[in-house]
This record gives sequence, C-alpha cells and structure tokens, in this order.
Amino acid sequence: MFKTLLYREIFLVPFICGFFIQCLKVLIYSIVEKKVNWLRFVQADGMPNVHSAVFASLSTAIGIKYGVSSILFALVTTCSVIIIHDTMRLKGEKGKQTDLLNRILSSIDVYDGRETSEKLRVLQFRPLDVASGTILGILGAFLML
Repeated sequence: MFKTLLYREIFLVPFICGFFIQCLKVLIYSIVEKKVNWLRFVQADGMPNVHSAVFASLSTAIGIKYGVSSILFALVTTCSVIIIHDTMRLKGEKGKQTDLLNRILSSIDVYDGRETSEKLRVLQFRPLDVASGTILGILGAFLML
C-alpha cells in the first residue's frame, strides 16, 4: 500500500529521501565526532549531500513511473544534472574564495575589533559528498517504488 501511495504521489519520494539523507548525515557525523550534533539535520553541506539525493531520487522516480524515454524524464533529469553540477562546481569555487578571505583576515591584526582567530565558514560540497548523495537518492527511489 505504501508503494502504491508513493507511485501515485510521486512528489513524496524526494521529500522522504531527503529526510532519510539528513537523518543518515546526523548519524554519520555523530559517529565521527563522537557526539550528537542535531544542527547537522538542517545543514545542507556534508556527506551525503541532500541536494543531489533529492534531485536524483526525483529523476529516478519519474523514470520509473513514466519511463526513461518520456519527455518528462528528460526534462527533470536535465534540470537535476544542472543542479547537481551547480552544487559541485559553484559551491567549490565559493569555498576557495572563503579560504582566500580567511587568509586575508588572518594577515590583519585586528578585524572589526575582534581577534582574527574567527574564521568564515562556508557550505562545502566535495565531489564525494555529491556522488554519495546521488547514489543514495537513486537507491532510495528504487527502494520506495
């Protein structure tokens, strides 16, 4: 019955997949950091990447329901590939800029009345994070449908 509901209401697949990816992220980082960090549940960066998982699961679900030769699958997959590529490339460049700004700030003795030990933090999306999110999104859609 659950699979029938998901097959009929296909928009639920990415939401459920995104929720489980965020739960998995909290679990992974809790094991690595040896403490539970609930903020990881609402953070977009980290392994696995929620953007790529959601869009990969949406593309896969559309492919399962309407077929991989449908125009809807082609449209959704094209948009998903663009979003996943944007996540990997543009956010990576943003990380490089943040590193440069941190080096500039560390060369200044005092910045805005604060010590320069503070560093800027940026969302970082590494290729492995994005790839793992994509694979888990595809697997999640196959398991749900």
